[in-house]
Amino acid sequence: MVFLSKEEVERIHAETLPQSGNANAGLLEGALNRVQTLHHYEGIDDIYALAAMYLIGIAKAHAFHDGNKRTAFQAASIFLLMNGSELSASLLLVKLTVFAAMGAASLEETTFALKLLSDYGNELINDYEEDYL
Repeated sequence: MVFLSKEEVERIHAETLPQSGNANAGLLEGALNRVQTLHHYEGIDDIYALAAMYLIGIAKAHAFHDGNKRTAFQAASIFLLMNGSELSASLLLVKLTVFAAMGAASLEETTFALKLLSDYGNELINDYEEDYL
């Protein structure tokens, strides 16, 4: 499994919002450490749960002056791509990002939504259609 480094997330942010400035390193590291803790100490290997933690952690950390939700979304998307999955562009992803940042979507809910909005979810739906239609 491939994880994002602090430098990679800072680069994602700089590409997403070039004039926003530098990150508060402590807040960003705290958000990224939440992902590592989930994986290493809680034994979570589900890439969607880890992507959900990137989304929630970065969005809620407010490590950047502006663009935290955009950076969180990009980081979660890139993490999934690096680990073999892709999200389908959707207004639902925008809403999910806002809900995650507000604390209105739990880790479990965010994980489930990311699964459904990914190629994994599309495969499940296609398999269901083939079997039952």
